[in-house]
Amino acid sequence: MRSNGMSEGLPWIGVLIILVSVLISSVSSNAFFYKFDVPKWIVFDLFICASLVYAYIKKVDIEVGGFGWLCIALLLPMFVSLLNAVNYYEGVMFILRYVGSLLIACFMLKRVWQRYGIKLLFDSIIFSSVIFSLIYVESRINDYELIHITAFSSFGFINNLGQVLNIWLPVLVAAILYQGKVNARSVFGLLSFIVCIFALLESGTRGTILGLLLGELILFLLMFNKLKRQAFTYLVITASLIVGGVAYSQLDSYLDGRLSKKIQSIKNLDTGRAELFANTFDMVLEKPLGVGVNNFEYHHPKYARLGTEGASPKVGQNSILKTPHNILLKFYSETGWLGGLVFSVMFALLFFKSMVNAYYGSQSDRWLLVAVVSTLFHSLFTALFLTPGSLFFAILLFSFVLYRNEQLTDKKTTKKQFVRFSCLPVLLVIYVGFFSSNHLASYYSHTGYVSGNELYMQRSFELNPYDSKALFDYYILQRHLYKDNDKALSALENFLSLYPYHTSGLLATAELMIQQHDYAGAMTKLDFLLTFYPSLARAHEMKAIAQKQLEPSPSL
Repeated sequence: MRSNGMSEGLPWIGVLIILVSVLISSVSSNAFFYKFDVPKWIVFDLFICASLVYAYIKKVDIEVGGFGWLCIALLLPMFVSLLNAVNYYEGVMFILRYVGSLLIACFMLKRVWQRYGIKLLFDSIIFSSVIFSLIYVESRINDYELIHITAFSSFGFINNLGQVLNIWLPVLVAAILYQGKVNARSVFGLLSFIVCIFALLESGTRGTILGLLLGELILFLLMFNKLKRQAFTYLVITASLIVGGVAYSQLDSYLDGRLSKKIQSIKNLDTGRAELFANTFDMVLEKPLGVGVNNFEYHHPKYARLGTEGASPKVGQNSILKTPHNILLKFYSETGWLGGLVFSVMFALLFFKSMVNAYYGSQSDRWLLVAVVSTLFHSLFTALFLTPGSLFFAILLFSFVLYRNEQLTDKKTTKKQFVRFSCLPVLLVIYVGFFSSNHLASYYSHTGYVSGNELYMQRSFELNPYDSKALFDYYILQRHLYKDNDKALSALENFLSLYPYHTSGLLATAELMIQQHDYAGAMTKLDFLLTFYPSLARAHEMKAIAQKQLEPSPSL
């Protein structure tokens, strides 16, 4: 498995992958509402475009095997599901990124890993984790009081870090052991491993911790009969978490409970996963073809059992739920039974292939099994693969696992040319045009909203008229800053065409209609709202007002 890899030189594709790894682990910008995710998506999209241009220049072809055909087959239920979508733009965006990610994985499988070997994977994660560690330590020293659930680290939301550590921690262990001696990579890798363990304990991301423990347990059981004496060495992360937990508690005691109080305030939330999963399954039963790829957010309030004990969390007047926090349920609910089954088979195959690699491969393959198990396990409880950081590193990990599986099982992909990279200019033009307008619209909408600049908001709608958040922000500006209720109502109507079950949007529309004496229209909106949120007191109050105005006045 060892390769001269990057010692042969650093052509630009290797440099690009390391650079993107570092940037996607560190960049953020206040120019966007999603200050962590949007800049990372920009880096991710630029990486896809640059890599595909390189593949086009080199005339790389795709050879499709069994796993590749499954990936391609998943596109069919994705497109079919758009028949039920309310926001086609979000669906197309997801499909484009899926295709781009798939092509990049194929390119890496065919060309990148063959040339560089595992050393490029190790270097990417060592460099990115070191930069992350520097930012993390600096923020704990200088800005600890500013840390909160949505800005916990350079990855943003508290759970986003855990999604990346699923991959980083096992790969860092493998990278350190791979060096076989004390050098710069092993020292910096060890230091960043320690910082990442501490960051994981501080975040308390249960899915990551349990996933890593499960991954090591599976590896231990798998290798116990084969390598009895060495099997216990595969519990390094478990031991590190135990030691780190003791050190963390001692540091917390030294700081008079400052750390635990801060984290407890972040984690004092009931996750409500069981109710969410049950309600999502209702969606699958009612919509066997799916509600539309990447359209879960816009449909789920209808099935969320709002106002009951079985209500989904974070759905209601002041919050939204973008995903079912389970990658399998996401595909079942959005792409139907067929899409869910295809993705489930892909999910299982990745696990199986990584098991085969671990059993027949080298020590590095065994640690990659821990990363795969932890990542797949955590994806059953969070929005994994749907943030740029977790998606990028998952592409690196999974494409290398598939590459190693071909090597170890002596299988070559089916020698049937399916797509020539020389035929990709059209896809590149579409991809660049779509995401350039998308990111520019995100900038204009956020800048326009925070500055009250109506012109910027209009520019954002010209670039992306399907941005539901921007439309709701525009309603707020028109109603509360410009006092133009007609434009505010128009913005809400456009918003509800994309987000028909949005509680606050329906209430605000009904309220404006009542103010404009459109009582029949208000009644229609409120009746619709009460079909999926029957106990909402505010809706009943407004309905009583509208109903009273519609009653005929008693004759004198």
